Amino acid sequence: MAKEHSFEMYGHPSIYNPKTRKLKIYFSEPYNGVNDSTGILLLIAGFGGNANSNVYKKMRTYFADNHNLVVVQCDYFGWEFMQKPNNISININKTELLKTFSKSEVNYIFQDNNFWERLLEVANKYNYNIFCSEILDENLSNFNDMGIMQAIDNISAVICIMEIIKDNCYKFNRNKIIIYGHSHGAYLAYLCNAFAPNLFSLIIDNSAWLFPIYLKHNSYVNSRYKNIVISTQYSYLARTLNYDEEILYLPFLYKKFKNNCNIICYHGTDDKLISNVDKKQFAKYVDKFTYNEISHDKIDNKVFRSTSHGLNADFIKMYDYVMENNKIDFDENKIMKLETVKYYTKERQYCIDYSNKIPHLTILDT
Repeated sequence: MAKEHSFEMYGHPSIYNPKTRKLKIYFSEPYNGVNDSTGILLLIAGFGGNANSNVYKKMRTYFADNHNLVVVQCDYFGWEFMQKPNNISININKTELLKTFSKSEVNYIFQDNNFWERLLEVANKYNYNIFCSEILDENLSNFNDMGIMQAIDNISAVICIMEIIKDNCYKFNRNKIIIYGHSHGAYLAYLCNAFAPNLFSLIIDNSAWLFPIYLKHNSYVNSRYKNIVISTQYSYLARTLNYDEEILYLPFLYKKFKNNCNIICYHGTDDKLISNVDKKQFAKYVDKFTYNEISHDKIDNKVFRSTSHGLNADFIKMYDYVMENNKIDFDENKIMKLETVKYYTKERQYCIDYSNKIPHLTILDT
C-alpha cells in the first residue's frame, strides 16, 4: 500500500491582496519506493472535488502503486468555495409560494421557525423546484479566482515535492511529470503548463474549458431531495473584479509560447459548458495535442459513460485507458530547465520567476 503524507508550506501571497498564507500539500509515494523510473503525477480537482474526498485519496494511492508515481495534490487557492452547498440562503415570500401552493399550505410553511423542513414537506407534493443561494465567505485574500493563483499553487506543489525527493537523495524521472485534470482542473493544467513551459511532459484533459465559464455566469449546483430539485446559485467574487481576460483565455495564451508538453484530450459531443467544436479548433494549432472526441458510439459504460461535460468518466479507469492506448515516450535524457516566463496582454505584463525554485509572480499594468 502506498505511503501517504501531507504537510503545509507557505503559499504564494494573494496577488489581489498580498498576505501570508499557507498551502496544504498531499502526496503518496509507491510502496516499493522511489527510483529513477518513478514519475510525478499532479491531480487537479475541479468544482465539487477536493483532495480530502475518498475518490481522490483512492486515486493517489492507486496511481502511486500501480504506475510507479509520486502523486501530488494540493488545497489550491479558493478550493473551499468550489464544494457542494453547505451554507445556503433562501428568499421565498408568500406571494411567490401562492402561485403553486394553497393558502393553507403557505400558512403551514410559515407557522413557526421550521420553515425549511415544512417547505420541503409541502414542495414534495408538487415536484417543486427550490432556488437558493450559497453564502460564500470570500475575500481578496482567499477566494475562487479560477485562474492565476490556483495554477501557481499547483506548480508550487509539484516543485516542492521534487525538492523533497532530491533532499532525500532519491532519483526520479524528471521527464515524467504528468497533470491529470477534470473540467476546471484540466483547465488549470493548461495554465500550469503555460506558466512553467518546460516542467510538464503530459497533460491528460477530461473536458477542460478554454476560459473559466463562471467568470461570465453564475454557477448553479442542482441536488435532489425526493421529488424536489434544489438549485443553489454561486455568485463568485471573481466575477466582480477587473480580471485580465486574455491571460485566462487558452487560445490567446497558447499562441504566446512553444508547447513542449504532450496533451491527450477527451471531450464529449454534448458538452454544454464548452463546445466540442471550439475545443477541436483549439487543438489544431497547439503542438503535440491529441484530441479524442467522445460521441455516443464511444460510450463503453466502463471508462466513458456519457457524452456530456466530464463524460461521467471513471477517473481511475480513464488514466489506465490513456496509458494503455497511447504510446508516450518519457525521454529520460531530456534536460528540464525552469526559466523566467513573461507574458504580455493589452492590460498587463506577467513575470513568473523561478530563480528561487518556487514560482514568484509579478504583475504590472501596461
